[in-house]
Amino acid sequence: MGGLARRASYIERFRERLPGIPTLLADSGYFVADERSAHGELRPDIAAKNDYVAKAHEQFKVDVANLSSRDLKYFSRLLEKREFETRAASKPLLRKLVSANTLADSAEIVGPQPFIVREVTARQGGGVIRVAFLGLTDVPLSATPGFKYIDPVEAAKQTLPQARKRADIVIALAYLNAEGAARVAREAPGIDAMIVTDSQSNGGMFTPPTTAGKTLILYTPFETRMLGELRFYRDPRGNLSTVSRFITLDESIPDQPAARQLTVAAEEAETDVRNTSKRLLEAWLAASRTRMSTKAIKAEAPSGSGYAGARQCSQCHGDQYLRWSVSAHSRATDRLPPRQTEFELSCLKCHSTGWQEPKTGSTELSGLQNVQCETCHGPGAEHSLKPAKGYGRVSDVTAACSVCHTPVTSRGFDPQAAWAKIKH
Repeated sequence: MGGLARRASYIERFRERLPGIPTLLADSGYFVADERSAHGELRPDIAAKNDYVAKAHEQFKVDVANLSSRDLKYFSRLLEKREFETRAASKPLLRKLVSANTLADSAEIVGPQPFIVREVTARQGGGVIRVAFLGLTDVPLSATPGFKYIDPVEAAKQTLPQARKRADIVIALAYLNAEGAARVAREAPGIDAMIVTDSQSNGGMFTPPTTAGKTLILYTPFETRMLGELRFYRDPRGNLSTVSRFITLDESIPDQPAARQLTVAAEEAETDVRNTSKRLLEAWLAASRTRMSTKAIKAEAPSGSGYAGARQCSQCHGDQYLRWSVSAHSRATDRLPPRQTEFELSCLKCHSTGWQEPKTGSTELSGLQNVQCETCHGPGAEHSLKPAKGYGRVSDVTAACSVCHTPVTSRGFDPQAAWAKIKH
């Protein structure tokens, strides 16, 4: 969001000084952050920042935004059908997302529109000019659950006839590499201009404009340090020509006050979530160590949480305890401290034993460190007092493992191979 305040300022002044020129503001994709956790999910601090990016697109009237594969991880949770209407009422950006080759793969998901038509009034002679924006994105190696991708060229071919019927100008917003953009322009003729976020630019500032067939291909600069302008001019015969340029968002452009406030709030929210994650993790580790002490185990065994802890289990199940103690399960919590900015309470569902969602308003965090015996075999406090054969038998290993080892958290996980390593 670094350039938001200057971008908003420039657009505001442009519209004030040239009120007769119709303008549309479009985003070509990858406009929210995509930093992932160790399990491929958006980090909590990044999700908090993205909430403000979405607010900025709504507050400063972005007319259409291409939903790229890098944006989908954040927006996928907002596109669930059961709450979409309610969310869209407060987040109008959800109705401005386009992608012709990103499709809903579930009846519970609302897929993005393939294209959107925006209307503007011509400066000279009046009349309405209809501009169709269609969205395209690259096809990543793995799709976000609930969605699927088709080839962007095929999507463009399918969408263009409808877009051309409804519009005077067709613009493709794309998150593609240069080769992919040129391929779309060549094989799907009929696009007047493509505005492309180069998916392989690695933060590069400039990629020169080019043409493929009759399609002008423009590349957007990285992030918001520059603003691109694509101007259309119509001659007396109605023929269109274009001029493009970039505006450097440097100190010569003052910050727009409201946009600057939004940027500061986003930075504060991101920092607050990071600090909160760190505090929560430290608090849980400290409390968990206390609960794991011998004294605490004895005190809570008759009632308490119902969990005894692995050391109590070892009193009767020594061989099994030794097998567990050299497994990754016995060190599941070790993976949490190095990733303090990624931590949220849901991590404890799989990285601890006996964790329960805290009650509303409660600051107490329950659970023991690591994946101990009772994660699979159930609370053993009462069993440790009155041992009986058959308690805690796991009848379906695959089902037990799949609670934590999902396709998202453990891609390619083989429950039978994993069980062979820890069988006891």
